[in-house]
Order: sequence, then structure tokens, then C-alpha cells
Amino acid sequence: MKTTIRLREILNSTRNQIVALQDIKIEMLAINSAISEDIQKQIDSLENVYKHQLNLINSVQETEPKSRGWFSGQVKSKEDRLNAILD
Repeated sequence: MKTTIRLREILNSTRNQIVALQDIKIEMLAINSAISEDIQKQIDSLENVYKHQLNLINSVQETEPKSRGWFSGQVKSKEDRLNAILD
């Protein structure tokens, strides 16, 4: 769970970089189209990184132990109930 949270923070950071670069690209279109094209290449690269990070998060979520819900603690196994009776 902790690893997934940290990876999501990195994912959000990458997303923020993409959004900021898109804003800069729009501003640069009026000034210099060559720089704007270079910025678009950087955005494309970051979008690929974003996709890979998202796949990584999904993979890590599958391997991390699931946190127990509030109800799962209420259900006791047969052995636990038998031990409670015998004690």
C-alpha cells in the first residue's frame, strides 16, 4: 500500500510536468514554432513515461497485500470459535 501511494505521487508529478509544458508550448507558439515543436517532443516523451508509470502502479497493486476491510475482522474461523469456547 505504501509503495503504491509513493508511485501515485510520482505519477501526479509527471502529470503536472505535462500540463506545465503544454501551457509553455501554447505561449511559445506565438513566439517561436521550432521551440514549440521541441516542447511537444518532450511532452510526448513524458506521456509515454506516464503510461509506463500507470502500468507499474497497476502491477504493484496486484502484488501488494490487500488491506482488510472493517467487516473481515468480524468473521472468525471455525478454529478460532472453537478455541474461544474451550478457553
